[in-house]
Amino acid sequence: MERTGMAALVLAAGVVMSACGPRTGSTFPPQQNAIYVSREGELYTALIESYDPSDTGYRAEELQAMASRELADYNSQYGTPELPEPVAISQCAVEGGKASIVYRYASPEDLCRFTRFSQDTANHPDSLVITTNTAGLEDGKAEGGWIDARKNAAVTGREALKKKDLPMAVVSGAVTVQTEGKIVFYSGAVDLVDEYTARVSEGTAWIIFR
Repeated sequence: MERTGMAALVLAAGVVMSACGPRTGSTFPPQQNAIYVSREGELYTALIESYDPSDTGYRAEELQAMASRELADYNSQYGTPELPEPVAISQCAVEGGKASIVYRYASPEDLCRFTRFSQDTANHPDSLVITTNTAGLEDGKAEGGWIDARKNAAVTGREALKKKDLPMAVVSGAVTVQTEGKIVFYSGAVDLVDEYTARVSEGTAWIIFR
């Protein structure tokens, strides 16, 4: 049976994509299609769509049921006795013309694999590593091209390592990453949407936050 993916299921239910306006701070759950990374390395993805509020036949229960069936397929393949649900639904809501599903992941590998499995192209990275600036850059990776997000100024890799053990996401592919704390340094093809949100257009990006 050909998979449809959550994005296609939402669209099939009469939901269309909507743009999200600028935000003043990091919020959870995310109010945009994004990978959310906490300071402790917790991982989520949000799939946000808009729909016609006059469509009274659209319900959160139906959306959650579709998502749950897809999760059951994934978890039956990749779950283990120690971790039977590597992916779970954190939130599902349909109200005010907006439908949202937020997934929680046990690992970066599960996030990469499930977003491909569910055909969530908005949140599917080619690769994702959650680490710290100290551990992730100690071998000389990403020596050049660093930007201090607070000053919008170029800095060296040494400057990005000046404060130790800051959380860092290393992501490849065109995705949006929202961090729990403010982004302080980044490298790669990154467009900062706000202090907490980095839109990666291509290649590999290093995103350090606090």
